[in-house]
Amino acid sequence: MSGSGSDTSGFTLLEILVVLVVLGLLFVGLTQGLGVGLQSWDRQRRIQDSVSELDATDRALRGLIEQMDPGGRMEMSDVEGTPRTLQFTTELPQAAGALSTRRAELMLLVDSRHRLLLRWASSPHFVPITPAPPVETVLLTGVDHIDLSYKSTGPAAGWQTSWSGSVPPMLVRIHIGFPPNDPRLWPDLVAAPMLQRGG
Repeated sequence: MSGSGSDTSGFTLLEILVVLVVLGLLFVGLTQGLGVGLQSWDRQRRIQDSVSELDATDRALRGLIEQMDPGGRMEMSDVEGTPRTLQFTTELPQAAGALSTRRAELMLLVDSRHRLLLRWASSPHFVPITPAPPVETVLLTGVDHIDLSYKSTGPAAGWQTSWSGSVPPMLVRIHIGFPPNDPRLWPDLVAAPMLQRGG
């Protein structure tokens, strides 16, 4: 008597469903892992970009302050500093060699759009008939405020919140304040201006 039962060599519906569920779970796990990896990479890239941006700002400001030179236009104080702005005459970097003069009067400030700005204009050694309009260079965006202080010498030596006169302070300290949720951290910049004309 030969058996009439059929040989079931294929997969049952239950086995196929189990395989599909397992594959779905693997796919979800891989997708989540890829998403976390991309988020981590993007966060790291943004941190590196912000560090590079802060480093470039630090070097630019330090160079300009160290080249601070008394002697602006006749009608202006040579160095005018407040807790939020600093105006002085300096030498622009070598990259500005295409200008007629690298000597410039500039102001450091944070504008209403939360940008750390250098507002500057060429300052030849003579008073021009038509002053050049100022140029604005954005150093950083998303800045809440800056705190400036100035170290004096002599009997009243110490940090002050304002400065005015033909002699620059011994030191200038700049603190950049970022909004509360901003991850950027920047240590205070302390730079020493040149204290004598041409020196």
